[in-house]
Amino acid sequence: ATPAGSRQLLRPACRRCTARRGITAPIACRLPPHQTLCRRHRLWTGPAARTHAAQLDISQLPEILLAQRRHHAQLHDHPWPDVEAAISHATRAIYQALRGGTWIPGQRQRLHQLAPGTWARALAGVLGGCPGRADDSPAHAIVEIAIYPDVAWLAARILREHSTSHRAAS
Repeated sequence: ATPAGSRQLLRPACRRCTARRGITAPIACRLPPHQTLCRRHRLWTGPAARTHAAQLDISQLPEILLAQRRHHAQLHDHPWPDVEAAISHATRAIYQALRGGTWIPGQRQRLHQLAPGTWARALAGVLGGCPGRADDSPAHAIVEIAIYPDVAWLAARILREHSTSHRAAS
């Protein structure tokens, strides 16, 4: 793995979990991409949450918890590389749709909830950048959270179609 690739895997542990142990500085952890939130504290720890500031509270967004359950279920039903490929494909497709002006219901509402007053600037900054190359600002986490339920749903569809086509070919 390249140093940049290794950096992508390092994210801080949940800031509330570490604070409970008296640790206030970020503790870099090697978290898998599907480790998207701390269920205990309802904080986003997904791939774009590379700072404590980007660990946003998702307690008012129950659809994020449901999406994480869907994502974890995919890992039980399909090989890990297939799930990660489907998540990656779904993420790229949704970013492309957003760049084209297509919104899936709920995305804009989640953006409003996570970044009232600043969501449009956050979205423009993320869409203007390179997909999959998050910086350390909370803007990337905001967009990552806003699209996560749709990414998990689309990945499930991709995996289902992949499984069906493999069974038909056998």
